[in-house]
Amino acid sequence: MQATASTTRSNRSSAAQFRQKATQVSRDIHELGGAAKEVAAEKFDRWYKEGREKAVQLEEGLENQIREHPLQSVIMAAGVGFAAGYLLSRRS
Repeated sequence: MQATASTTRSNRSSAAQFRQKATQVSRDIHELGGAAKEVAAEKFDRWYKEGREKAVQLEEGLENQIREHPLQSVIMAAGVGFAAGYLLSRRS
């Protein structure tokens, strides 16, 4: 019977150690997830700001182009409108 009691204690000890290690792994994964979330948020913020800056630059460039060449801009816009209208009417 002593072997059985010793085996039971050993199994309980192993189970307790397993639970402790599983708890630590769970904490580590939680911390890693938090760190990954922070890095992703920083990268998204940087990407968003850069994209917004590029969009503003493109808008300003387009406005300048229209101011410098208003007739060409109107003709190009009309051409694009007619082409889009033609393509959309062919689909129907």
